[in-house]
Amino acid sequence: MPYEPPDHQKYLSTKYFPSLDGLRALSILAVIWYHVPELRPIWRTGFLGVHLFFVISGYLITTLLLREKSTTGGVSLKNFYIRRTLRIFPAYYLTLALFLIACLVTPELRGEPLAIYLHNLPSFLTYTSNWFVYPGGWGPGLPQARVVFVAAWSLATEEQFYLFWPWVIALTKKWYTPVLIMLTLIFANEIVKIKTQYSFFLTGYPLPILIINSVSTAICLGAIGAIVLHRKQTFDIAWRIFGRKWSAPVFMGIMLLVCTIPNDAILHVFRMFYICVAMMFAVIACSIRGDHLLVKVLTNRIVKYIGTISYGMYLFHPFGINVVDKVFPFSKEWPIVQFALVSASTMLFASLSYWTYERFFLKLKEKFAARPKPLDVTPVLAVGETV
Repeated sequence: MPYEPPDHQKYLSTKYFPSLDGLRALSILAVIWYHVPELRPIWRTGFLGVHLFFVISGYLITTLLLREKSTTGGVSLKNFYIRRTLRIFPAYYLTLALFLIACLVTPELRGEPLAIYLHNLPSFLTYTSNWFVYPGGWGPGLPQARVVFVAAWSLATEEQFYLFWPWVIALTKKWYTPVLIMLTLIFANEIVKIKTQYSFFLTGYPLPILIINSVSTAICLGAIGAIVLHRKQTFDIAWRIFGRKWSAPVFMGIMLLVCTIPNDAILHVFRMFYICVAMMFAVIACSIRGDHLLVKVLTNRIVKYIGTISYGMYLFHPFGINVVDKVFPFSKEWPIVQFALVSASTMLFASLSYWTYERFFLKLKEKFAARPKPLDVTPVLAVGETV
């Protein structure tokens, strides 16, 4: 196959990266599998789907900010935060309310799970659960119990990223300054994780250590990938590696292979780092051109729809798990059947939320999209600003 010259302008004019919906679909289905207790022993690395979400989010948000800065001369922080609030808050707080109602009306949840939920609610409401709430839902001073709101820690990580990153893009002059900041955060995070033996949740440490420990390497690498593709010089270099039609399946394969490496491997110390790097490479390969060899698979109608409602599926999948446990208890003996039923019920809940509730706020969000200067003929691009 002859080498094709890089077309940076075509990339900059791409308004939507459809293959990323396919990656979102893969992410949420992996997370659902991991959170079903009976399925987890069969495939223990489904939690990595959250990190793929993070890479996509860091990549898309940074691409949006860079393109706005290029076409308008700056970044409207006010409009950015309004758009993010309209996208994240309505469904998130609706889910919080529904979880509280579920705990109040369900007899088996009215005791210890409700106590844990109420204990952790301030952290849920303020997006600080990744600092103060145990994974699995165990709160300090409370007995161990199954979590009743599993999505909070990752949403907290996302919101904390949004608090500072737009300011970095808006205020820095040199293209490499944001890259250095992200590399510094990754380095600090890796050092803390090594020193704390890769504990997901830390106790007895000061708040600054908790904050550094909760930095997402995946989001940082996604942001770096966006900066690489935004600049023509680095885009041309990336094109030689990621711009071939076969690059997407190759790097998707590498990502899936790396995700299966066991924890006791030699490179365990940096396992999450190289997994996130592999995810970043896969995202770049699926975004740098729209006609790669996996495009038909990743943009399949069903796959695309799952990717579109993946945020709602992430929020509502505990409901899907509980409904299947109650209505189809026999499915626990048939893992594939159980997974299909949980996925279908989760899609139903997410679809109801998306079409009857979330779309109202998504339409409002469009009113706060960035606009180019009157004399600027380059269009401002929407790049799928979805978690």
